[in-house]
Parts: sequence; C-alpha cells; structure tokens
Amino acid sequence: MARGLAWFGIGLGLAETFAPRRVAEATGLEGHEGLIQIYGLREIASGVAILAADEPERHLGLRVAGDVLDGGLLAARATPSNPRRGRTFAAALAVAPVVLLDTTFWLKANTRAKTRTRWIPSSPAELRYVRYSADVETIAADEAATIDRIVESQKRLHARNLKTFGRPVRASHGKLHGAALGELEVLPNLPPWLRQGLFAEPGRYPVVARLANVPGEIASDAVATQRGFSFKVIGVPGAMLPGHAGELTQDFVLDSGPRFAAGTARQFLANHLALEHGPQIPDGVKAAVSSVARAGNAALDAVGAGSAMLDFFGHPRVHPLAEAYFSQAPLRFGAYIAKLAVVPVGAAQRVLADATVDPAQDPDALRTATVGYLRAHDAEFDVRVQLCTDLDRMPVEDASVAWREDESPYQTVARLRFPKQDAFSAARRAYVDEALSFCVSHSLAAHRPLGSINRARMRAYPEMARIRREAGAHPVREIRSIAEVPA
Repeated sequence: MARGLAWFGIGLGLAETFAPRRVAEATGLEGHEGLIQIYGLREIASGVAILAADEPERHLGLRVAGDVLDGGLLAARATPSNPRRGRTFAAALAVAPVVLLDTTFWLKANTRAKTRTRWIPSSPAELRYVRYSADVETIAADEAATIDRIVESQKRLHARNLKTFGRPVRASHGKLHGAALGELEVLPNLPPWLRQGLFAEPGRYPVVARLANVPGEIASDAVATQRGFSFKVIGVPGAMLPGHAGELTQDFVLDSGPRFAAGTARQFLANHLALEHGPQIPDGVKAAVSSVARAGNAALDAVGAGSAMLDFFGHPRVHPLAEAYFSQAPLRFGAYIAKLAVVPVGAAQRVLADATVDPAQDPDALRTATVGYLRAHDAEFDVRVQLCTDLDRMPVEDASVAWREDESPYQTVARLRFPKQDAFSAARRAYVDEALSFCVSHSLAAHRPLGSINRARMRAYPEMARIRREAGAHPVREIRSIAEVPA
C-alpha cells in the first residue's frame, strides 16, 4: 500500500510541477501556480524517498506532512472571497480518502515499531555505549554529487534573498532573534564515559550564542517555523578538523526538536529544492500553511506520532529561551557517539514554559521576547549528551530518527550561562549576523559531525558563509577572542 501511495504522489507531483495552471483552475487555486509547483516537487521527492526506503510504511509520515500542508493551502482559499471555492471544497473531498490511507498506514507502522522488544537499562552506568570508529559512517556512491546540488540550491536561495531583502541572508537560521555573550562551564567529577573531548576536564570558556528562525529567509513570526540555537565556544584546546588547524572555536548548531526533518543528504536536497523558493511566497500564505501544520502536528503529538516535517513548518509558539534545542544529527563524542542538547534550567525560564509568544501585533515577536527577557534576566541551560547504545536503533546515517531516551537518557556535561545584557545592540547585531559564521565544521576532531546530513553541512555551511560574507564585504576569518564581539 505504501508504494502504491508513493506512486500516486509522484503522479500528482508531476501534474502539479508541469501543469500548475490546469491544477490551479481545477482546484480553485488560481494565483498560486508557483506554490503548486513547489508542492509538486515535494510530492515527487516524498514518493521517491518512500520507494527507496527499506520500510516504506514508516516513511509515509512524509506524505502525511504533505497532506497537512496541502490542506493548509486549500483551507486558506476556501473563503467567501474566492469565487471558485466550490472547486476548492471538491478538491478537498477528492483527496480526503488518500489522506485517510496515508495516516492510517503510517500510524499502524509506527505503532508496530514502538511495540518491538527493547532493552531498557536500569541506570546510566550500565549502558553499553558504542565505541566510535571510522566505519560507523556509510557514504552513498552519489553523495558528493548530491551535496554539490545542495550547494547550488542554496546559492539560488542566496540570490533570491538578495533580490527580496536587499542584503545577504544565511542559508539556514536566517532571521536573528538575539545574540548573547556568556560562559560554558564544563562540570567537574564527570564519569569516564562523559569526560570526552571538550568535556574531558573541568573548565570555563567564553561563548557567543545566536538564536534565530531555522529557514534561510526573513519572514514574519506569524510563519511559525522551527527555531535555532547556535553557540560558539572560544579558546578550546585540542586538534581541530582538517582545514581548521590553528582555530580556537567549537561550534554547536542546534534546532528545536530532537530529529531532523530529512534523514539523509538526498532527502534534504529534495526538500531544499522546494524551500529555495520560500522568499517568493507571500507571508500570508506561509502563515496559513504554518497554522494548519501546527494544528495537525499537535493532533499527531497527542497520539505519539509527531512529524518533524510538520514541526518545521508549524512550530508551537513557545518562548525561544524556554525550550530545548538539539543537534538532531550525531557527532563524535571522543571515544563514543552522541547527540547533544541544551535544556533551559533557569528559574525565570521555567516560568515561561507554558507561555506563548503571540505574533499577531508584532511580526518580530520572537526577537522582542528574546531581547526583552535577556534585558531583565539571566539565562541558564544544561548541556546534555545522549550516547549511542545500538547502531541499528540509533542510526548514524539517518538524522530523522529520534534516539529513544528510555534506552539512553541525556546526561549533563556542562552549563551555559548568559547574564543580563542587550542581545540586539546595533554593533553586536551587525557583527554576529554579518561577520560571524556558525558551522558544524568549526570543530575539534573529538567532536567530528557524523552522518549524511552533517557531511552535507560540512561542505555547504563554509561555502555559503564565504559567499554571504563576501557579499557583505566582511573578511572570511574565524574569531579568536570574545573581545572581538561588540557589547
């Protein structure tokens, strides 16, 4: 059934891609031909990914996420102002059975996966951690060509952003919410399996952090996308990755949500070919799709089947300093393999856990909330790692798989502290947003990013950072002291 639905999606996607005007006329969506083409590319990409999967039913979530986005567009046009809304209602009724099949078979597949017998440890000290070796990674034969295409897609996004916004915008984590200076404290008395790499010895390091929306564009916060939290640790000891000898920084690039929306570079390319058109889509349309995606994912979360793709397009309106952020893809953790997270632990932050940030009257509401909080309060986060215990259940090469916390709980290794400050002064905003780059390749060899998604990042991030900084006439160099960051 999953393969049949995938072929249906590919057929529909071809129609949307190559005959968007006819599809728009048939569904009452005139004026949205460009968006229909983008959705068509997504249908084709989802279908190909499902057909290529070992367990296609478990990947039907790609279609469920697409169904919700399609529903958002149809809902946005099923209004009295649309003279052809009857066609829109008819289109919704026509696809409803397919949506039901997608959702039913996906939920069944994921329910079966969750009921498989698993070994559950009785304490962290008893965990059987997988040792790192070079052979934990498996590189696809076409990966280099795939990454080349990702870079080309991001270059096209860069050009569209220049045209739309009149200035360079990051290909990821585009819209800045705040830039904070702080300190990382590596905790003392860690057990041996946590004393790895940067965390091998107790110590304190200066940090600069950047909070942002994940997409590579500047949109109203009514478009409720995932958020990013990147932090750069300065003055780190140890051998760096090749090409970064002599540098003194360790970057961690994190997003909200424990898993990446695309598992591999190939899947990421398929998504990005659609996302590169984002700056051309009106914010009103994106906000409508975002609202439907958020509501749809809330319903799926209620039955334990949340979608990383829907979360990307419709993230809950949580305060940026009151939620956790995750590496999503794994990294080397000295002798082991891990994912990393930062979790808010400050008392004032915990108070905000159930609060929402409403963008109805402020298109920059997330920035207002972030900057306002840091003017009045300190912020504090635990830095935690989740060690890999089984390469089958905790794959290195599929970043879309969340590692089960009942098999390997997160363990605290350090603490991030940010004192009260102006996190959006003109000088700091200009420096952090335009002159700095946060790249997973700025890394100690002991924390080498792992897996297909990270190998793509290690190629794409430095290239796009170079292009962005050259476009803004900023030197391409890595920071060496926290004193370089303006107050």
